[in-house]
Amino acid sequence: MGNTSTIFALEVCYDINGDNMKQNKKVFLVALLIGFGVIYFYNSKFDTTIVTKALAPEATIIYVGAYNDLDKANLKKEEYPEAIIYNNENVYKVVIGLYSKKEVGDLIKGYFLDQNINFQETKIKVNNTLIKNIENYELLIKNSTTDYYTGLINSILNYFKAYLS
Repeated sequence: MGNTSTIFALEVCYDINGDNMKQNKKVFLVALLIGFGVIYFYNSKFDTTIVTKALAPEATIIYVGAYNDLDKANLKKEEYPEAIIYNNENVYKVVIGLYSKKEVGDLIKGYFLDQNINFQETKIKVNNTLIKNIENYELLIKNSTTDYYTGLINSILNYFKAYLS
């Protein structure tokens, strides 16, 4: 039985003239080109929003309340003057922070916990421009003391406010 499989392998790998795998290489390259053509056609003709949404950048918002009524959200916002009201499908969230990197999120959350602020967080889809803008401030947060966090977080919220407009 071992000889049969060896003979079969030799027949597949060598052609009659003794050229090693020459025919198989041609078949492989043709199949590869056909595959690339099919992928190109599929990507250019069909909707790929599912893939785009899955790869969209995410940020995490930190909020102190979520309300179905805008007036209640505005009342809560009065406690946090720099907060932003984020409307997500008619649920108004009073946002006090935003981050894209986990290690910065841990620092910001620790800062809010030190101030005895109860908060929740959720991920949202954003664009690359917002991520690039807040990354500069996140770097500053990582390298500064908590004395500067309020100003840095407010700067991030200003970018988020401009993004929402």
